[in-house]
Amino acid sequence: LDVDLLSATKTPATIEPYGTFSAQAYGKPDGTMVRMTCFRVTPREAEIELECLVKPSEEVEELAWIDSTFDQEKLTVAGIMIVEDLMEKKLID
Repeated sequence: LDVDLLSATKTPATIEPYGTFSAQAYGKPDGTMVRMTCFRVTPREAEIELECLVKPSEEVEELAWIDSTFDQEKLTVAGIMIVEDLMEKKLID
């Protein structure tokens, strides 16, 4: 997330670390790990505003906003770990 985007919201926004998740990299040889560092935007109103501003770039092919009912077969192992963590902390519905 480009921190400059935070200044584009009408609602004052902050970005804070959420967590780092490591798992087997999808489609790579066994032992090839991926590490995803995640951040959280607060307050919720600013997050909603950012949804229309954030676009895929560089190695990010697609962005999707998901909830706990998203088909886990479409997620990587790291993605599943993140969704489960968000659900456990009651940060995703």
